[in-house]
Amino acid sequence: MQQTLSRRQLLGGVASGAVAMTAGCQSLGAETGGGSKTVALSQSLTSGDWSMYGGAAPYYSPMHETLTASSHDFSEIEPWLATEWKTVDDTTWEFRLRDDVTFHNGEDLTADVVAQSLSALLADRPLGWAKVTDESFTALDDRTLQIETVARFGALAGTLSHPLFGIQHPSSYERPIGTGPFEAEAVDADSPLETVRFGDYWGDEPQLEELTFEGISDPTTRSTSLQSGDIDASFEIPRQDYELLSANEDIQVRTKREPRAGSAMVNLYNSPTDDADLRRALNYAVDQQAIVESILSGIGAPAKGPYPPMIPWSAHDDLPAYGPNLERARELVEQSAYDGEDVELHVSSDTPHMQLIATRMQERFAEIGVSSTVRQFGRGSFYTTEQRADSNLTLIELGSINGAADYLVRLQFHSEGGDNAALHESEGTGLYNLGPDVDDLIETGDQALDEETKHEAYREVQQRVMEHGVLVPVYYKEYVFGQRANTTVPQMHAVPHMTRWTEFANE
Repeated sequence: MQQTLSRRQLLGGVASGAVAMTAGCQSLGAETGGGSKTVALSQSLTSGDWSMYGGAAPYYSPMHETLTASSHDFSEIEPWLATEWKTVDDTTWEFRLRDDVTFHNGEDLTADVVAQSLSALLADRPLGWAKVTDESFTALDDRTLQIETVARFGALAGTLSHPLFGIQHPSSYERPIGTGPFEAEAVDADSPLETVRFGDYWGDEPQLEELTFEGISDPTTRSTSLQSGDIDASFEIPRQDYELLSANEDIQVRTKREPRAGSAMVNLYNSPTDDADLRRALNYAVDQQAIVESILSGIGAPAKGPYPPMIPWSAHDDLPAYGPNLERARELVEQSAYDGEDVELHVSSDTPHMQLIATRMQERFAEIGVSSTVRQFGRGSFYTTEQRADSNLTLIELGSINGAADYLVRLQFHSEGGDNAALHESEGTGLYNLGPDVDDLIETGDQALDEETKHEAYREVQQRVMEHGVLVPVYYKEYVFGQRANTTVPQMHAVPHMTRWTEFANE
């Protein structure tokens, strides 16, 4: 869902709705403009080790492109640098590449260059969840790339839309050398990333001459910078500033639903939440609608399960809502073995809205006779297995930034996935894994080459997860994007990292 708040943007939205996607290329029917704009992100694209991409992160960036792309509404996988693909056998795929693509260094896109690029990337940064290694890629001819997965894996095409699979020309890593609509002549670490229009881009020519990405970690500063005109657009505008900015005639504010969900993950192996009746009681106690309206300023939607309905295999529409029903919650507490022990809710100190949600949940638990404590952790300690093993509920926000999203199911609920793995191996337990039957379902979905089998298996996993109270779903996320009213819109993407910047321009 996308909401549009300013009058100017309402008119612009009608025009943007007519944009068609054909053969992986946007057609705008507009003359190339010019000028420069600055976009604020929550993190700098030039901070951290991104040496395999020439020093700049591939997220949000208009420099590197992938073989496939997710559609704007996350409903399907579309061609991008590859025009088509097919499975040859259980573990072999062939991708046919476009024949009109040029790198920023003037070299043509060929299967051999792509194979070298992805092999170098995987050698430097193994991505086990993608089921490929540095030995997976072979050029059969100039236009045909063969990919061998390490196991049967039906989600390969969608997985390759992840920004980490952006193609960098392997001849040099001194600067970003991709195929995107903008290029960078140099990258300065921990500084704004300055890009310029790439004249030989294979798709629609960018409207701007220059596009700069600036990292501004503080959300309030992003908001005030947009109001002052120091920046031209910003992702992740604070929800509480939504109404204020929408009333400003100089600013356009929009929201877009993401394939992300906020949940309280429930530890199945730590007392007292090792009791299924208590877990169900906690689910009945939480009022998701009230949380969305009061804490999230109405931006988002109440969740019924771990995955929002925009993910094609989400079971959202088939999952019953637990409540809220305090009477039923109290009955389940009485029915359980709960004896007054504190339930620990763990939350990151980096997520103020999650802290408020944890406090609201604590209040609701008290109403059903369950005592609880909220503990905050810094970033370094929050994402450790030890923290999660000590918790009863861990509040997290998790979603997909590639078009497949399959890895989320294994990460969260398979005995050998994510934080479950270490505890399952060392103690035979885990965190959020129900056991062999669910593991088998996840593997069936993971290996399926047909959508029907995959969707059926993953939906059954979600049914069982919710039946056993493995998590308390809270909200499906919407992100807030703001821009100056003197700019034309980029079409909002369900995955903001995949925003296509060719249409962003002066009005």
